[in-house]
Amino acid sequence: MSQARTYDPVEELSDEDFASPAELFVSRRAGTKRGGLGYHRFETAADAIDYAVEEFSKLRPDDLVMTIDNKRFNLGTLRALHRDGVHRAHVPASEPTE
Repeated sequence: MSQARTYDPVEELSDEDFASPAELFVSRRAGTKRGGLGYHRFETAADAIDYAVEEFSKLRPDDLVMTIDNKRFNLGTLRALHRDGVHRAHVPASEPTE
């Protein structure tokens, strides 16, 4: 019995999701110093998308998953969002501190 991985399509992301907290789960490859699963938490999904694409660009799409509430998106989806700049258009710019 195969267990197909299911991810939500990019259309499932709402404007509010980009400003919501997000989690990244990164698989560790066999043969690396550490096995298991890497975990990163971000205040906004936009920050998580930037980090995922910049830090894990060489991974395969299914090696990284971002979750927002109960929605799951793989690295391929995050790359498309990052390339198009869509993720930053929905997050209000932070006020500069004085």
